[in-house]
Amino acid sequence: MSPSNSPIPNPPSPGSFSLLDTAVSSLKMMLRTLLLLSLIQGTSQKSDDDYEDYTTNKTWVLTPKVHESDVTLILNGLLEGYDNKLRPDIGVQPTVIHTDMYVNSIGPVNAINMEYTIDIFFAQTWYDRRLRFNSTIKVLRLNSNMVGKIWIPDTFFRNSKKADAHWITTPNRMLRIWNDGRVLYTLRLTIDAECQLQLHNFPMDEHSCPLAFSSYGYPKEEIIYMWKRSSVEVGDTRSWRLYQFSFIGLRNTTEVVPTTSGQHLAVYAPSPLAPGWIFPSGDPSLLFHWSLQALIFPYPTHQFY
Repeated sequence: MSPSNSPIPNPPSPGSFSLLDTAVSSLKMMLRTLLLLSLIQGTSQKSDDDYEDYTTNKTWVLTPKVHESDVTLILNGLLEGYDNKLRPDIGVQPTVIHTDMYVNSIGPVNAINMEYTIDIFFAQTWYDRRLRFNSTIKVLRLNSNMVGKIWIPDTFFRNSKKADAHWITTPNRMLRIWNDGRVLYTLRLTIDAECQLQLHNFPMDEHSCPLAFSSYGYPKEEIIYMWKRSSVEVGDTRSWRLYQFSFIGLRNTTEVVPTTSGQHLAVYAPSPLAPGWIFPSGDPSLLFHWSLQALIFPYPTHQFY
């Protein structure tokens, strides 16, 4: 058969080209996938090696995060059915209020009006079983917005003529609630307190000015006040405006104070006394002994922080 008479092959049909293209595309995709997997595996291996190098020299500590939603759920659960008009353990036992105080400053002293000014941080701690909660969160650190929603002691200063809470830039109040029901409430106060000065032996007098506090509405059978510490911490006295008076210290005494609601045990915060005089214009001034007094009653003491 001559070349001119040889059969001519039929051209491939369009369907054959489509199948071939699909096979080639699939093969390319498989190759790309294998290449990508090998790259990822290599990177992962390198990262693991890096972590191994780091952990050889470092200790990683993971701490649980406190989420806002968790605290909100706890507070909502505590306040559900809570009656802030009723004190803790009402009808069962007295509520014990542990008190603590930090004296920022004392002064000035007004001998004519028989009063003095004192600036303090006042802390009260008590237990409220209704506020116990079960959580990994041990303590809720809250601001003053929570104060009006739970029971707070009705403590007042018996010999105060005027008392101002500090509100700038926000109310100077703090609230802490522990998971065992312990509550800590602190606030800053400036108090003009009465001090009866007996000036019969002027200018060689010695005086004690108390700061007395108690519950306003609860008798001793329902509210008991106790000092947390055996002494009251005092700030730097060099900035105090005592003028013609000399600060001697805080003293510790105990006495029974009769009132219309019964007899109260008055306990003074202790601090060592030291004699001293100052001589403005050549004349000795009055000696002053300062005392912080709480109307409280005997009760077993224990640490509450």
